[in-house]
Amino acid sequence: MELMKKNIHTERIKSKALLQVPLETDINVSDAKPDVAKVIYDCGKIKVDEIKTGMNKIWVKGRLCYQFLYQTESEDRALAGMEGDIPFMEEIYLDKLEGQDRVICKTSLDDMRVHIINSRKLSIQAVISLEPRVEESIAEELCVELDNSGGADLEKLEYRKKSLDFLETIVKKRDLLRIHEETRLPAGMPDIGAALWKNIQISSISFRPMDEKLGITGEISLFIVYREDASGRINWYETMIPFNGSVECQNSREGMIVDVTYETGHEEITVREDSDGEFRLIGIEMTIELEIKLYERESTSIVADVYGVSCEVQAGIDSKQFRSLCTELNTEEKLTRSIKIEDADPKILQVCHSDARVKLEETAFREGMLRLAGEIELQVLYASNESGAGLYPVRSIVPFEIAKELPGVDERQIDQYSLSVQIPQQTVSIKDSSQLEWRGTMSIELRLYSANSEDILTDLSITPLDAEVLEKLPGFAIYYVKPGDSLWQIGKKYYVSVGRIKEMNNLTEDEIKAGDKLLIVK
Repeated sequence: MELMKKNIHTERIKSKALLQVPLETDINVSDAKPDVAKVIYDCGKIKVDEIKTGMNKIWVKGRLCYQFLYQTESEDRALAGMEGDIPFMEEIYLDKLEGQDRVICKTSLDDMRVHIINSRKLSIQAVISLEPRVEESIAEELCVELDNSGGADLEKLEYRKKSLDFLETIVKKRDLLRIHEETRLPAGMPDIGAALWKNIQISSISFRPMDEKLGITGEISLFIVYREDASGRINWYETMIPFNGSVECQNSREGMIVDVTYETGHEEITVREDSDGEFRLIGIEMTIELEIKLYERESTSIVADVYGVSCEVQAGIDSKQFRSLCTELNTEEKLTRSIKIEDADPKILQVCHSDARVKLEETAFREGMLRLAGEIELQVLYASNESGAGLYPVRSIVPFEIAKELPGVDERQIDQYSLSVQIPQQTVSIKDSSQLEWRGTMSIELRLYSANSEDILTDLSITPLDAEVLEKLPGFAIYYVKPGDSLWQIGKKYYVSVGRIKEMNNLTEDEIKAGDKLLIVK
C-alpha cells in the first residue's frame, strides 16, 4: 500500500522582533551656509544599508536621512536648506535565527525634532522603529489518495477524506524597480537659480499580477523650493508625476493574491538645462525595493484517517499548520481639521505645500473588529505678504480612532497581518487670513492571515488482524451514541466499515445524535 502524495509550498513566520531606537546628534552649519534663525520645515527618511545575520541575532546598519528648510538671520529673512544623515548600527536578538536565513526589516520614523542650539549649531532628536522578521518557506507532502495496484488491501481498509483549504506560495522574491522621470516647470514660472528644498515621496502605489510579471503603477509627489535665477526671489513648484513599470515574476498570472511591501532606496533630484539653456527641467531617479509574495487559494481533498476492517493499521498522523487568508479590507476614511495660526504669525496669503505623516499607536483585533488609533502629524507651508516674501510654517495634530467590522474573524487564529495606512489625497484651503482647513483621505489596506492546524497522514503500515482481538469483539452489539460520537469513531472501535453500520441501521446520512441506538454486527 502506497500513499499518493502532492507537494505544496507555503510559509510561516520563523522569528520576529521590534526595537525602538533613540537617535540624537548635534550638527554644525557649514561655512557656506547662512546663520539659522528659525527652522520652518523638516522631513526624515530611514535607509537600511546592510543586514548581517548570525546565530540568534542580526546587525542592522542604516541611516536617518534628514532635511530641513530654515529662515536665515538676514534682514530679508531669506530661506536656506540643509541636509545630511545620522548613521546607526543596532544589534537585535531574533530567536531561532540561523546564519543562512534571509531577514526582512521594516522601518518607521516615530518622531523627529530639530532644535536650535545657536545660529551655527542645531540638535536633531529622533525615535525610529526596526521590525525584523524571518519568514520560512515550507514544502509539505499531502496524501491525496491510497494507491493499491492489486486492489485487495483496500477492501480491508476504511478511510476518509477531507477538504484542505490553504494559501500556496507561488512567488516569493526580492526585486528592485528603477524609476526615471522628468518634468518641466510650467510656462510663466521663472527659471531655477538655486534649489533650497527638493523632496519626493511615493503618494500612491498599486500592484497587479500579470502573466510572468508584476505590474506596478503609482504617483510621485514632487515639491521644490528655489531661488529664482534672475530676481533671486523665493518661489516653489509642486506636482504629481505618474509612473509605471514591471518586474519579472516567473509563474505569476492574473487573479493571484498579491502581498508586496516596499521601501524607497536611492533618491536623486537634479535640475537641468533645457534645449534653450534654461534651468527648467527637473529629473527624478528613484529605486523602490520590493518584497514580493504572490499566493493562490488552493482546495485539495486529502486522506484524513485510516483504520482496518479485517486488518491492523498503524497510521502515522502529524499535525501541520497551513496558512489561509482570513479576510481582506480596502477602505477609505475622510478626515478634516481646522488649523488656526498664532496671532503673532504673518497672515495667510497662499498655501504652498502640505505634508501628512501617519503615526499608528494602536492596532487591535477584538470581537470581530479592527480598531486603529493614532494621529496624523501635519506640516503646512504658506506664503504671506507680510515681513518680506518668505514661507512660513504651521503644524497641527489630527487624532483618529477608526473601527471596522471584520465578520467571522477570530483574533486567536491570526498568525500574521499586512497593514498599510497612507494619506494618498489631501488638500488645504484658506478659510480666512488666519485659519486653514485640511481635508485628507486615509487609505487602509489590510490582509489577515491565519495558521490552521490539520492532522496529516504521513505513513501507513498494514498487518494481519490479531486473532485474540477478533475473538474479543462481540458478534453483535447495541451501541448507545454518546455526545461527540461519530460513525467513524464507532466503526474504528468495532472494526466495522461506516457503510456497513449505515446499511444495518437504514441510515442515509452520516449524522447521528446522542441517545441514538445503533446495531453493530461483527
